[in-house]
Amino acid sequence: MLPAAPFFFNPKRFDHREKYMRFTLEQIKSFEGVYSALLTPFDKKGRVDEEVLRMLISYQLGQGLNGFFVCGSTGEGFLMSPEERRRVAEIVVEEARGKGKVIVHVGHISSDVAVSLARHAEKIGADAISSTPPIYFDVRIGGTFYHYQLIAGACSLPFLAYNIPATTPIGILPEHLSTLSKIENFIGMKYTGYNLFEMGTIAEKMGQRGIVLSGSDEMFLPALVMGARGSIGSTQNLLPGKFAEIYKSFKNGEIQRARELQAEVNRVVRVLLKYGSPAWKAYMKRLGFDCGQCRPPFKPLSSQELEELFSELETMEAL
Repeated sequence: MLPAAPFFFNPKRFDHREKYMRFTLEQIKSFEGVYSALLTPFDKKGRVDEEVLRMLISYQLGQGLNGFFVCGSTGEGFLMSPEERRRVAEIVVEEARGKGKVIVHVGHISSDVAVSLARHAEKIGADAISSTPPIYFDVRIGGTFYHYQLIAGACSLPFLAYNIPATTPIGILPEHLSTLSKIENFIGMKYTGYNLFEMGTIAEKMGQRGIVLSGSDEMFLPALVMGARGSIGSTQNLLPGKFAEIYKSFKNGEIQRARELQAEVNRVVRVLLKYGSPAWKAYMKRLGFDCGQCRPPFKPLSSQELEELFSELETMEAL
């Protein structure tokens, strides 16, 4: 079992975190860019399909993505065994080595398991780790910090908090940054939410000493305007080139072009959201990547639902 250790809230400003920082500003900056929240493909027997996984990685890198967020929500990490998650991480690190960064999501309901996944991520050469707050149990903010301290302290990799308040008992607020900054390898946050004021405040408080990556695909451009320095999202699996171009256009000051691309993406997202997570895998199959079905409790789409989904997408020429 993990040792008990107090983790006291410290109200010091985030501006003073230099004394705790393990990574240089340049190292933190290197995580800027566009990442896919990588889908995990399963074969007809429900096993991880390693061949299709390798194909996905190669395709997305070729479309201009900067890296991958592995075994997160889109990757169904919480529906996989620790052994499966380790194997997926190994494959992604192997395929992306020298071509893109790999952030391994190690979040788990058990801190013990999360710690073991963090150590494994470092062992195989991942670039960073990330974790949601504890799920199911409401351990409040103190328990969240303790959970993060244990995970981040288990390795020397950069650590990104994964803020997704819609699916966890607690969200990470701007006032929590001063305590998070006491974790030496904390470098920032994946922010999956629609509160741009809150996200912008977090980005402003961290400045160049931390990085915010937007986790809401349909809010990518607004998030960049409010201080995000990249994105991690599920629709990057389907439209990697579009997201890479949004980012490039924004960086080049071509805001109107970025708006047009974001609008194109959002029309697709609007349709996919009607059908839920299985729609993303159905879309990928149409692109030539058979990722199988999502694991239960996700229900496979019916023949009628698939027909309606593809009809809507074809109407907008998204396929």
